[in-house]
Amino acid sequence: MDYKESDPFYHRKEWQRIRAMALERDHGMCRDCMDRMESETGFRPNRATMVHHIIPRSERPDLELVLDNLISLCDQCHEKRHPERRSKRKRKTQEKVKGHTMRVIRI
Repeated sequence: MDYKESDPFYHRKEWQRIRAMALERDHGMCRDCMDRMESETGFRPNRATMVHHIIPRSERPDLELVLDNLISLCDQCHEKRHPERRSKRKRKTQEKVKGHTMRVIRI
């Protein structure tokens, strides 16, 4: 797990409100998993754990609170949409050893 300073934007009431609206609109399910379920027989979708900006805030800050620019995703599908973050996560993992969590850094 990456440990980084939390962006203050995600603590704002406006974000919390629009995030809840996106999750409600998507019935709390990952939209990418739901799309995959339609094409793969027997695939079970995951619950959404986050809300993703389709067009990144860095490119279009004017759309950061627009419901049509948001999609509910599970962790796995969110990582697929952010491959640039995946390489960092591969180097840093958490492993449990005898009930203790140990952070392992792989180089």
